[in-house]
Amino acid sequence: MNKTLLSSVFLFVLIFSGAPAQVPLDDTTFWESSEWDVYSTGMIWEDCNNDGYIDAFFSNGNDIVLAQNFIYLSKYGELPQSASWYSSNAEYSGHCAVGDIDDNGYPDLAAANFLGTGGFSTMNRSDLYLNMDGLPNTVPDWHPGDSVFTFSCAFGDADGDGDLDLAFATGMSYGGPAQHDYIYYNIDGELQTTPGWQSATTTEAMDVTWGDVDNDGDLDLAFCYDDKAAEVYYNDNGVIETSPSWWSTMASSANTVIFGDINGDGWLDLIVAFNYQNGGQGYYRVYYNDGAGNLYGFPTWRSGDGGYGSAISLYDYDNDGDDDLAAGRWWDRPRVYENLGDSLSSDPVWRAGPETVVEAMAWIDIDGDGVELFVDTVYTSSDRKLFYTRKHPLQGIDSVVADGVRLADDEYCYDLVSGWVSLGNEPAFDIMIYYRFSYKNDLTTSNWDTYNMAFNNHSRPYVDFYADSPLGFAPLEVQFSDSSIGATEWRWRFGDGDTVTVPDPVHVYSEGGVYDVGLMNLLPDGWHNRNRKMMIAVLADTLYMPEIVSTPGDTIKMSIYLKNAHPVEYFTLPISYGGPLQLEYLDFDTDSCRTDYFEQVKMTALSPYEGYAAFSFVPAVTGQGPPLEPGYGRIINIYFRHQSGTGTNILDTVSFSGKNLNVNAGYMDYMPFVKTGYVSQTLQVKGDANADGSINILDITFLINYLYKGGPSPGEYAGDVNSDGAINLLDVTYLINYLYKGGPPPVVK
Repeated sequence: MNKTLLSSVFLFVLIFSGAPAQVPLDDTTFWESSEWDVYSTGMIWEDCNNDGYIDAFFSNGNDIVLAQNFIYLSKYGELPQSASWYSSNAEYSGHCAVGDIDDNGYPDLAAANFLGTGGFSTMNRSDLYLNMDGLPNTVPDWHPGDSVFTFSCAFGDADGDGDLDLAFATGMSYGGPAQHDYIYYNIDGELQTTPGWQSATTTEAMDVTWGDVDNDGDLDLAFCYDDKAAEVYYNDNGVIETSPSWWSTMASSANTVIFGDINGDGWLDLIVAFNYQNGGQGYYRVYYNDGAGNLYGFPTWRSGDGGYGSAISLYDYDNDGDDDLAAGRWWDRPRVYENLGDSLSSDPVWRAGPETVVEAMAWIDIDGDGVELFVDTVYTSSDRKLFYTRKHPLQGIDSVVADGVRLADDEYCYDLVSGWVSLGNEPAFDIMIYYRFSYKNDLTTSNWDTYNMAFNNHSRPYVDFYADSPLGFAPLEVQFSDSSIGATEWRWRFGDGDTVTVPDPVHVYSEGGVYDVGLMNLLPDGWHNRNRKMMIAVLADTLYMPEIVSTPGDTIKMSIYLKNAHPVEYFTLPISYGGPLQLEYLDFDTDSCRTDYFEQVKMTALSPYEGYAAFSFVPAVTGQGPPLEPGYGRIINIYFRHQSGTGTNILDTVSFSGKNLNVNAGYMDYMPFVKTGYVSQTLQVKGDANADGSINILDITFLINYLYKGGPSPGEYAGDVNSDGAINLLDVTYLINYLYKGGPPPVVK
């Protein structure tokens, strides 16, 4: 299908009057990465470990330094400043792509490597890191067969088989060489090592993106270049043409290209960030769709000023039903252009405070406080396999149901930014897409001159509710309050199976654990919903100290038990064991304990004279190991020698050396209930070797068994019948003399 270039059509930039809506973004950052010298370029947001929270993937290096790629794992909605995952290799990486290549349910990371280790004189092979269990492998699992210059890559379903293929924008933008652009097809969960598609001509491509321009149910491919006009390769039923059918009339250096429906007519337009590094004016431009699948050759909209245009991202920040444009430049302030209905404002309606060298931008709800659950149902009788969600960008896709059957991971693929879902087989009747979308996304940037940034969206969530007692011991009574504006109906879910339909309910949690709380309410514009993950934490956790009876000379194994209703990510245990009994600390271990897989269990303080010790427990050195799951059992064995003394030592946990009893479940710190224990001297008498409460022939047998047959020890106090400081045959003789010959009773000398 050939699309005619409509070069004779030129629409002037539309200028609108009226006050723009205030952009609910702070102009200062609320998150910054601690790594600032890695020249971050690519940035994609997706849930890496399937814990329900969005994570950040970064590819680094650009054309400046060899750098590792990073992932920042969210901790219950809070993004760490330091990266949680690092690739083992360091490259000159450009942009990245994230998607599930091998259909195991975890997103994989692809990085376009621009240069080789020799810099601008050498090419490189790009990387794919497979995510097998929540974090990608640190060593790349796939490379293309040949080295090229490539600054950008993008996942899309080129052949319509329901799995992700990988496209690369190739060529050296600084004076050549020009190269063919490539697609590597996904064959049964593995990418080809030689390209299954390549462009007929060679180019100096800077960026690549996918979108269904002509609404025919398959993904078309767009590139922007440093040496020529932007182009679109149309896809006809899974076959992508090798020569483009559309190109813009202006041949100007560009950095980023995306698809989006700017004028709301249901057809995708093309948005390009031009960069005047190698000529041109550096405007942002939009090429409108004529409503029949053809893009105009001249831009319908352009920004009021130019510059080093570099990054663009679409999102309806004011929730008025149309996409607004965030844009970034080099050495300039990130900005937002408002969508005024069928075009964008000429000038920005918001600018950030800092000036940075922006390389990528994304709208995403980092803490998830504006996320709602949606389901789109599309009825179809055609052979269509590609569908777009009503909202975008998405926080995540939960499931896809076709003709009433939930699809497996290998039966569909998707893109969260654009919101498309591509199936391997056509549904006969309908498709239902369950997804998460936020009404209050933050704005994020990758920057190669400084740290990466996020600007907070300070608008209120549509569904807003609170609890007066989010933490406490069971049974826990909680008063919930809805503060959503204009709500007239309520449907509460408390996470333990109970539901109510009143505005401000009181609920009692009887079991320990952490509970998600959901509220659906009817607002003036319709039903909205919100699920606050782990909102209520109910404690039913107990630390059990042992009860031990011993005698002087015994080695005591003190096993401490924990019953926990929450996953434990780390644990601090100070204990006191002092008292009238002299206990000498010997050692500790986690043999046969629930913590025996922990990478770090160590004593952090010891005061043998005062009878205090402190221990810390961490599942993994990196802090990313699996937590101690809820349950009951031993967590540590501590060994002492009972040296001397009489009476009882109380076992308890107290603050020692600045350390307090503390259990961290990731989403909270808390102190469990402590059941104290004790160590007391055995209530034995001299001569009662077997500790049965009386002195008789059985004690003689016990001593003989101990002395000559390897039997258990009677303990120094009971076994040393004659109190001469040793247990030997003389003690047997002493007992015989006492029991049968009228000798003196065993006494303490």
